[in-house]
Amino acid sequence: MDSPDDVPSLRRIHLHYREADPDWQVGEHRHEVHQWYICLHGGLRVRIGGDLHLLEPDRSVIVPPRANRELLGLRRAPGYLVAMFDPVGIDVAPITGRLLSLPTALRDDLHALIEELRNPGEDHGLLVRSLLLRLLIGHKRAPPAEPMSALNVRSQDAVIAAAEGFMRSHLHRSVRRGEIAAAVHLSEPQLARIFRAATGRSVLQRLTELRIASAKSLLLESTLSIGQIAGEVGIISFSHFARTFKSHVGLSPGDYRRGGGTTWE
Repeated sequence: MDSPDDVPSLRRIHLHYREADPDWQVGEHRHEVHQWYICLHGGLRVRIGGDLHLLEPDRSVIVPPRANRELLGLRRAPGYLVAMFDPVGIDVAPITGRLLSLPTALRDDLHALIEELRNPGEDHGLLVRSLLLRLLIGHKRAPPAEPMSALNVRSQDAVIAAAEGFMRSHLHRSVRRGEIAAAVHLSEPQLARIFRAATGRSVLQRLTELRIASAKSLLLESTLSIGQIAGEVGIISFSHFARTFKSHVGLSPGDYRRGGGTTWE
């Protein structure tokens, strides 16, 4: 077992959550420590040197110290977590400077971190450090996404766009993966491989994301009841809708509506 001095840790930690307009941007700048941008909703672009990373929900990128970086909105208003830290005894080089996808098993840990930032409790610093370390190690252990064939990138993008178009047109009802595959003239395994390689998500995970995005818009822009909105996005059970919404957004549908779309501060 490692001695206490060898136990991985993080120093100089600074975390905060931000929400911004779609046309928001932060000009080129740099920091002396690692900086981790984790997109929670909406989207943003992070430019590191000459590399551009497009972050959508549950995507993130770690910027190395002293690297130039620039942030821009991505169509939809972004909500994102920023973590700045100095790693001790843990090598984050393998996950630095590349697009990361949040493993499903770490979703609860990310929400726990956000909740602790919103409502600090006893041993706040220790819990924040532990959760952030857990997220880092979990991302290191996650298997890399299957690389896409360079010859098929354009056709795969077209397949994903067509599949998502079909999903959006049928959000109001239950949709099986086989229906989506048939709509784009592929087998279910073929469609699953393309989605996993291109997005790091399953077809049904992406369908759920689209349902939640539509529900968020309806909560803010309509006077429909929460039960009606659940039906509009194809989730008949109110309790299932409430649980699914909170697991993705961090708040209940009612609290999200009352807060005017602000999730975490």
